[in-house]
Amino acid sequence: MNLRRQLLVSFGVQGMGAASVLLATLWLGISLGPEVQGGFSRTKAEIEFVAAFAMFGLPQALFFYVKSGGLSQRLALRWAGGSAVLALLIGMAYAGFRAGGAGALPLVTALSMGAAVAACVAHGQLRALLLVSNRTAGFSAVTAMPQLAVLVGVACAIALGAHSPQSWTIVFALAFGAAALLAWRWLPELPAAPSARQADWRALGHYGLAAWLTAALPTAAILLVQHWVEVSQGRAALGQFTMAMTLVQLPLVPIAYAAPLLFRHWMERPGAHASRRWATAFFIGLFGVAVATWALAPAWPDLGLGAAYDGATRAFALLLAGGAAEAASRVLTVQAGASGLPWVAVRAEAVRWVVLAVGAQMVLPAGLLSAQPSPPGLLPMCAVWAAAAWASGLVVVLHANKGAGQAGATR
Repeated sequence: MNLRRQLLVSFGVQGMGAASVLLATLWLGISLGPEVQGGFSRTKAEIEFVAAFAMFGLPQALFFYVKSGGLSQRLALRWAGGSAVLALLIGMAYAGFRAGGAGALPLVTALSMGAAVAACVAHGQLRALLLVSNRTAGFSAVTAMPQLAVLVGVACAIALGAHSPQSWTIVFALAFGAAALLAWRWLPELPAAPSARQADWRALGHYGLAAWLTAALPTAAILLVQHWVEVSQGRAALGQFTMAMTLVQLPLVPIAYAAPLLFRHWMERPGAHASRRWATAFFIGLFGVAVATWALAPAWPDLGLGAAYDGATRAFALLLAGGAAEAASRVLTVQAGASGLPWVAVRAEAVRWVVLAVGAQMVLPAGLLSAQPSPPGLLPMCAVWAAAAWASGLVVVLHANKGAGQAGATR
């Protein structure tokens, strides 16, 4: 199957998963309001953040070394299983930290968070190994399965009136756990790598640390900004922000779907010029949509979701402007990783955090954590996020142009 057909299969199958998450978020927002929807989105972001932390970048590292023949599948499965057990403990510890001084944490609450994180980590490791075998359809199905299951879980939670954060962690634990089991069942037996080329823990750690930071830092940034919004504006504003952020992720979904396939393809056939063309097309297209959305905001201020989301259209437009830079950056980051340069993305994420920190000092009031803070408004905070995305993307673009210039000079 050529790359174009692989991408079409990936978009078609995984697109159903993305649509399921969007439908679940919209369903909660319309049926139960932005506060419940915001709580669901926050729990989802927390699980993704802790799982990204607990993975330690192993999915990308395991794929890179198993695909290049530097690691056997059996040893990779041992690494995957060990990381899932560790993730269970990390998730439980995070649940205790999240509870703070609220008293004794119920065991079921800690276990549900730990199970959700462990299942998410196991799913991430196993689907990466599944991709090594060139089973694009199976990889896409395993990737989409948790999202479809989450929609079913949300429907059950609405019907049963279970809207607590613990309900959402149970939903995510079951969804990712079932998908991880399916990925394990579908794994073919790959030939063992030559023992002389076995990658040791140092090689895995060096590559994995870069991939881990690349995954954890942007997720942590989202959690931080969500905290700013909730503390300064309230839970209703958090719902508006998370809804706008969810919609911004939609045009980035095709890149997320294509990234593993492009990573594998560009490992086999380096494609620096192709990555720059893809990045340019995504940037121009999304930035144009952002401008058009801002122009339509006076006539469509609530994204069609009702008065509770009034003002969300302009927030969405600003975040989408940042999403344009994010899209270009993600494509070029895949190319850098396939070339064995995963630390380019880490430098870009470091710049993102610097801009967020500076922007917070400019936008957020000094009394944010005081009893009566002065809210800065949602749009300035969205603008800070977009500016950070642009700065992060610029780092990756400059590296790509530098690499292209060096390649051209050697011809």
